[in-house]
Amino acid sequence: MTDVKLYAERLGRLQESLLQEGVRVQLVASPANMAYLLGQRPMALERLLLLVVPALGRPLLIVPQMHASEFTHLQGLLTMDPWKDGEDPCRFTIEALLGGGLQTCPYEISGGLPVQCDKGVPAVLALALRDRFPSWLLRVAEDSLAKARMRKEPAEVSRLLAAGGAADRAMAEAIRALKPGTSELEAAGAIIASLLHEGAEPDPPLPIVASGPNSAFPHHNTSSRRLEKGDAIVLDFGGRCQGYFSDMTRTAFLGEPPEEFRNIYRTVAEAKEKATSAIRPGVRISELDRIARAHIEAAGYGPFFIHRLGHGLGLEVHEEPYIHAGNDQRLEEGMCFSVEPGIYLPGRFGVRLEDCVVVEQDGPRSLTAYPLDLICG
Repeated sequence: MTDVKLYAERLGRLQESLLQEGVRVQLVASPANMAYLLGQRPMALERLLLLVVPALGRPLLIVPQMHASEFTHLQGLLTMDPWKDGEDPCRFTIEALLGGGLQTCPYEISGGLPVQCDKGVPAVLALALRDRFPSWLLRVAEDSLAKARMRKEPAEVSRLLAAGGAADRAMAEAIRALKPGTSELEAAGAIIASLLHEGAEPDPPLPIVASGPNSAFPHHNTSSRRLEKGDAIVLDFGGRCQGYFSDMTRTAFLGEPPEEFRNIYRTVAEAKEKATSAIRPGVRISELDRIARAHIEAAGYGPFFIHRLGHGLGLEVHEEPYIHAGNDQRLEEGMCFSVEPGIYLPGRFGVRLEDCVVVEQDGPRSLTAYPLDLICG
């Protein structure tokens, strides 16, 4: 059962933020933001689903008629205006606004009306609104929502932990599937089956299983390549439980690893541990990236650590905060993100290790617990 009180509070906090920021209207269309504010993640199809949140007044939900019943429990919080297949959703939205959808928020005011769009608002709708309401100052930003979603509430942490536990158990199944002759796709199938058994929806739909030289590509597209003795194998995946994601990575080796691989694996594991140990409220995010990168550089592999240290996790696999050298934001309790250093030798192999953590008062809390010991098979 959806907690209507919770979503009323979130909508209220968003409206307070809009007032403080001088924004008159927030347009929400991204599935994750919709899930955060309304407790329902719409299927990401072509039909427009738009939440219009004024700084003052009652929110308006422009909803496809076929999905209207999914939101009836929230009728006390907002006005619903369903549109039918065959209608032009942009024209419908404009008519709904003109018809009083934002009665407490005038459309045309001297000096312009600041209207903020999240990243899910279709460009065709933004252009139509700009043409019809030329005094609106449209901007693509979701600062209020990003700030709110970065700090997880206890109930959100519980769901993240459940998703992490499902990933731990799926990793064990994945490791058992790693045998010479098995294809990357077959190993991915074992991961998917385990996640589904655990009640988690695989997302992205196809886990990353990168073997041999493919492991040197951080986001390799899992293929029909068959595993061979002497392969490094990067396993990177997650699942969604009750709307919240997990994300973890381990690297295995088929056979006896050469010393070079052992050294690189050790270097990555140490970099991950050093950065994780530094996580505390008040620490700058850029410092975490610097710690991990400095350790890898000292080992002589700096040019082969080719991505940021991590990304936020929650209602999306990748969300704020992003853990990189250019982010000087300070850590706060409740922030959740990955720590995933890696070293990639082109044409040869790669090593990446990843766990996601929640920032607590005394340090980080890991959402996954699968051992970091080198896996050899």
